[in-house]
Amino acid sequence: MEGHTDFVAEILKGDVKSAKLITTEGARLIEGILIGRHFSEAPIITSRICGICPVVHKLSSIKAIERAFDIHPSGQTVKLRKLINLAQIIHSHALHLFFLSLPDFFNIENDLNFVKKYPKETQYAIKTREWALKIIEVIGGRAVHPIACEVGGFKVLPEQSELKNLADQYQTVLKNALGLANFVISIKYPKFSRPTTFVSLTSHREYALYDGDIKIFPPDGQVRIIKAEKYTQNIKEIEEPYRAAKSATLDGEPFMVGALARINNNSDKLNPLAKGLLKGMGWQLPQYNTFENITAQAIEVIHCIEEAKKLLYDLSSNSSPLRRGKIGGGEKAGASRNSFNLIAGANPLGKEAMGVDAIEAPRGTLYHHYKIDKNGYLTACNIITPTVSYLKNLEQDVLAYIPNVMKLSSKKRSIKIRALIRAYDPCIACATH
Repeated sequence: MEGHTDFVAEILKGDVKSAKLITTEGARLIEGILIGRHFSEAPIITSRICGICPVVHKLSSIKAIERAFDIHPSGQTVKLRKLINLAQIIHSHALHLFFLSLPDFFNIENDLNFVKKYPKETQYAIKTREWALKIIEVIGGRAVHPIACEVGGFKVLPEQSELKNLADQYQTVLKNALGLANFVISIKYPKFSRPTTFVSLTSHREYALYDGDIKIFPPDGQVRIIKAEKYTQNIKEIEEPYRAAKSATLDGEPFMVGALARINNNSDKLNPLAKGLLKGMGWQLPQYNTFENITAQAIEVIHCIEEAKKLLYDLSSNSSPLRRGKIGGGEKAGASRNSFNLIAGANPLGKEAMGVDAIEAPRGTLYHHYKIDKNGYLTACNIITPTVSYLKNLEQDVLAYIPNVMKLSSKKRSIKIRALIRAYDPCIACATH
């Protein structure tokens, strides 16, 4: 998994009393570091929270600032942002699926031994990731901590020929990704079910990853839709003495975010091939087996590749060259202030502003929330990461799962518990931000 954590369960005469995930990395206090800094620094600093998902932190930070200043980026800018977010989900899922989770189900503890046993499948995962990372590099300037995207648009834009070259690799990439997905789907995961509430972005237009409202799908089926800026009315962070990372509850109860939550909430919006894979699974939705979060990630890889193809061809086949968009009201607004001037200057509103954004990271819904004074400096910052959101749900799952493995040997029991924890794809760097 990304980062380090311990797991401790308290069992008294066969009765499981508690299950705790104890993060062994110290808090990095990124939110505090941002206070007093110019708003233009927030996307740069927050992208350093994580090396696996820097794109989504940067995009969420940028979008929150744009909401604070009522900035509407061009349609072209939004397409490029969606594309690098799709690419980040593809590369993160492929990494987690093959190298971090699947070895658990083959009783292989050393990834190198897993690679030796499944060389063809290893290439499926590597080649899929390489394509996704190249997309981020071409659009963002580099694969890790991209630098090209900024408030209002992009410092520099990719060449359309580069996007066309990536689009032309679609069939090869799809073949590799389908090979990986079919390998993932063929595995028999432990039978386990614990009803919980699924939370994700949702949209009537598409499978929501870049923006949308918050969909809350509890076990009783009473679905609620709330605006992203209202999240603090429902989602509360909790500080606990046994870990540096916070955890969160929804109306006082644990909840699940991530690929499985998105599939349960938005499966009808999947692209055709991904929808076909899901149908072939024969799932009765909602799916409550959190081991199947792994399968949900495999389905999302296919969906994101299908979606990326559409955006790549759209952006590369347009007869007009890509242009740095004006900001303020989108492509048609013709605002005179460009991105560079905004970043160099003060708060364009001349008064305190507040911006909130929600975006889907590989591991689930990510929130960035800022308050900015009239001079353009941050006075408040709150970031809720996916791992923080589902930590309580993870602990409740393990609490419910331990009785199923109590009769196993200590070693086998440990392997089973680790497999469930890793199925969530936790990111401790994000959790201890």
